[in-house]
Amino acid sequence: MSTLAGSIDQPVNDAASPGRASRFAPCVPVLPRLLVPAAEQWVATTRGRVVLDPYSWMQAVHWVVASGCYRPSRSHGPREMGRTAIRTAQLLMELSPCRPGVDYLARRLGVTERTAQYQLDMLRESGLLVYVAKGTRVRGERAKASEFAWVIPVEFDVALGVRVAGAGSGRRVVGIAEAGRAAMALLGKRASRKVRAARTKVASKVPVTAGQAAPDDRELEVVQGVDSASVAVCRCTPMGGGCCTSAADGLTRLPSETDVASGKPMSTAAKKSTNAGRGARTLNKVGRRFQLAAELVRQVPWLRRAVVARVAWMVREVADAGWSAEEVVAWLAMVEAPKRGTWQPTGLLGHRLRGMTQMPGWRTPAERAVQVEQWRDSKVAARARHDRTSSEWTLTDWQSPAAGAVGRLVDAAFAQVRQTGVQEVQELELFTQDQDGLVDLQQLTREDVRELRALGQQDPEVVLLAIREFGEDYARRLYTHGLVDQVLRLQHTGRMVIHQPWRSA
Repeated sequence: MSTLAGSIDQPVNDAASPGRASRFAPCVPVLPRLLVPAAEQWVATTRGRVVLDPYSWMQAVHWVVASGCYRPSRSHGPREMGRTAIRTAQLLMELSPCRPGVDYLARRLGVTERTAQYQLDMLRESGLLVYVAKGTRVRGERAKASEFAWVIPVEFDVALGVRVAGAGSGRRVVGIAEAGRAAMALLGKRASRKVRAARTKVASKVPVTAGQAAPDDRELEVVQGVDSASVAVCRCTPMGGGCCTSAADGLTRLPSETDVASGKPMSTAAKKSTNAGRGARTLNKVGRRFQLAAELVRQVPWLRRAVVARVAWMVREVADAGWSAEEVVAWLAMVEAPKRGTWQPTGLLGHRLRGMTQMPGWRTPAERAVQVEQWRDSKVAARARHDRTSSEWTLTDWQSPAAGAVGRLVDAAFAQVRQTGVQEVQELELFTQDQDGLVDLQQLTREDVRELRALGQQDPEVVLLAIREFGEDYARRLYTHGLVDQVLRLQHTGRMVIHQPWRSA
């Protein structure tokens, strides 16, 4: 202990030094001055003791910040250690090994890289950090961050009467003076709490640092900024001579007289949501419009290229009147759909739905239900169900290309498509053998069925032709479920190539 007493630097030049010494340094007459030179900022040359317990190290950090023993010597940057320094120390205590990058600290603290570098410099100059290995930045190699070790300054041990044994940076604590137990217990209480960033809207009532507080109100008012619900774990001093006596669940806050008089409950906890037992939320007017628009885009082929928001605006009148998607589709089916699609599907939809809510036979839900039943029984609805994935709905009005070479390729492709149409008519004659246009599959021989199925595997258009003309059930009986499902999946992809691909001009 005697060897450490002589290592205290010059005291702080302040009129309030004697008063502050009794609070922050009960075992010495004046507060020491902390300013470690660069030569002593290494683990091999430091006068402090290296610690592995982050809790003990945070006690020393709070003591340095609260006492104001350290003042930076530089002419630029922060003039004292404060809240940001404590938050930086909290990040460093989470790292093992302690090798922080400046960009990492800046991102976690929400500050600039220069500010993060200033905080590391102040922690080293105050004797709380020392270099284990200094970072390197060599051209052509990966940059390395500096590695630090946690150190408790020798001034901290002397000021609080901490007795140590051993020599060098590996000294260990063996006791503490009676005068320093109260201060050590309060530092332990502060070290167990988490300091957060200062609020920007509400001014903090706690002094940020010892230099900003009045001399009479500096009794270990360390910057904390903690929420009242944070858990303060009761921890003892190094020798177990003191312990925090506050409740483990944080500070106890009583309600104001105004709240008590008004009948408000004392608990400030958030109220439970009243929506927990409530069922599914009902859609409002706008939600019903968008729901109807999305269903129409899925069901009406020539609306597949339309934007749901625009369709919702066009169907606002019928949606507000309570129309369903099936009722709208039934009305649209009464007018022939565009064979090659349209460039403005939402405009066409708005034109066809204009004034529909006042149309006779469609005004009430009962009348619309009758119209829907009639539509379901019609051949138009059956064809729409079977031909919903037909590619003819997605075609738009086409203009011939200006380039002559491209025009010749297009003409050749159209001629090939026309020739394919003639072949489809010839293939259709294989099926139309009776007045209903259907072939009795029982009359076909096994060789005929195999030939038709082989033809369907080679050319999917034959299967699609059977689906369009005779229905999906008939096609599945003739070509099997697997082949029909495969052809329909190809139609859904929209990437089916008829015959041969385009050749370059």
